[in-house]
Amino acid sequence: MNLIKLIVLPVLFLPILLSGLLILALEDEPKLKKQADMTPARIARVKQLIQMNDPRRLRSGAVVMARLRQEELDLAVNYFANQYAQAVAGLVIEKGRAIVEATVTLPANPFGRFINVKLEIKQTQKLPLIERLQLGDLPIPAVLANNVVNYLLANSQTLFDWQEFNKTVRNIRFEPRQLVITYQWRTDLPARLSGILLSPQELSQIEFYQRRLAELTQKSRPPINLTDLMQPLFSEAKERSQNGEAVKENRAVILVLAFYANQKNLSKLISQSKTWSRPNWRSVKLQNREDLTKHYLVSALLAAYAGTPLADAVGLYKEIEDSKGGSGFSFIDIAADRAGTLMGELAVAGEQQARQVQSLLATGAESDIMPKTSDLPEFIPEAEFMRRFGGTQGKAYQQMMDEIERRILALPVNRS
Repeated sequence: MNLIKLIVLPVLFLPILLSGLLILALEDEPKLKKQADMTPARIARVKQLIQMNDPRRLRSGAVVMARLRQEELDLAVNYFANQYAQAVAGLVIEKGRAIVEATVTLPANPFGRFINVKLEIKQTQKLPLIERLQLGDLPIPAVLANNVVNYLLANSQTLFDWQEFNKTVRNIRFEPRQLVITYQWRTDLPARLSGILLSPQELSQIEFYQRRLAELTQKSRPPINLTDLMQPLFSEAKERSQNGEAVKENRAVILVLAFYANQKNLSKLISQSKTWSRPNWRSVKLQNREDLTKHYLVSALLAAYAGTPLADAVGLYKEIEDSKGGSGFSFIDIAADRAGTLMGELAVAGEQQARQVQSLLATGAESDIMPKTSDLPEFIPEAEFMRRFGGTQGKAYQQMMDEIERRILALPVNRS
């Protein structure tokens, strides 16, 4: 009888305990409601921050101190929470500690629709530690939280090489409204870390399409139409996806094409690619324009790997910068940005959708992937842009954007 009690009582008690923990952790109301605000102005600040802290000009072995402002870090935390966890988040940095709050939205359930998280991180002699973690009304012991985080970081090689990070970072300090990182720069660090972000399967897929691209460009003469490369590569992706993963195949094709069209070596991202086949550089054109190919593929790459809000904001930011003294604001470039973004989004929207995109792009003409743009205005200086369209908040601007969106949504690739 005692043995039965020892077995039965914990089994009966466990569901009650779990239900109690869920009731404490889940809540009916979100604490945070704002969304990640990827405006052009904030993109500009992040770009400036990256340029100020760009370590590539340093000699290997140099010890560097980087100061990152709370505003830019808050933007990054909020964006990735929204993009990858259906959450909103906020960051506050004080002297000696940082506070992260987040609200995660859950599917409908009887316990509550939201998890409100509060995380307090304290400064140490080297790397920060969790001082307090609260899930709704449920406190999590700091020792347990730190052990779990350390285990995940040490064993999740697809996200992060924790050993490389530990070797590189000397110290992280929290000062009012800024994070100060002291690290030792090594010239091989970007390639060493970036390879961790891709699984062996993904690296194999990228190498395959790089090799096919090299074969295609050896036979072709400049200039090349974008669809002349997309058709054979997506035909291969379609064939390989019969016994594989269409989403990952599509990502690999888009990445290879984007780097090639912008004449960027893959070795900047993947150190292993130094030994791969190298394509001959050719001008790749869309609607007989090389710049539109770059807009289209960079936006597709951002959408396929990072999501559409970032791709939209980066594209819009570039056009606003052009209006201030470069080539001028171009609705044609915006159309290429948006068309590429939607293609990249659909190409990874799910296995069935990914295969449908493959089928269309394997035979698709230029008019299937890019709308008519010859009647759209471009080369618009800033003053004229404000006068004619009222800036990005003006009614005329929105009408033009609605027309571009209508044309893009009517493309066969977006109806696949």
